[in-house]
Amino acid sequence: MIRYAFSITKERGLAEDVVSQVFTNLWDKRHQLNKIREVKFYLNTSVRNQAINIITKNARLPVSKISNEFTDHNTPIDIIDPEKLLMGKELEEIVSKMVSNLPPQEAKVYNLSRNEKSNEQISIEMGISKRTVENHLYSGLKKLKEAMSKYFESED
Repeated sequence: MIRYAFSITKERGLAEDVVSQVFTNLWDKRHQLNKIREVKFYLNTSVRNQAINIITKNARLPVSKISNEFTDHNTPIDIIDPEKLLMGKELEEIVSKMVSNLPPQEAKVYNLSRNEKSNEQISIEMGISKRTVENHLYSGLKKLKEAMSKYFESED
């Protein structure tokens, strides 16, 4: 199961976390196990879904949180790659500039969503419908993707 999780996450530690979480969930739902017909299928599906959830959760973290992971823990200094930290900060600045070019509502929705707020929480805070939040987020992400593509094409 770890190999399958690794094929999705591409990181051994994440793969181990995925499988551990699957077994934790399995233990929590042990009273419902008699409803499972195909255990192998159930476990593979659970691993796939949990891996996707972890990847999605990590993708929603702001770049600053990802790049600061190295400094938030008592990590030996020789493990820290200064080039990666610098690239993370540069990418954060590029994204920040691109977000500032979005329409105000889209930029605000984008920033709130990256601060781990749900669409429901954003809609309440901004006084707009959840569907409007989803539309702003979709539109903003589409524009950011296009801007990033143009930026990196021009860098080559």
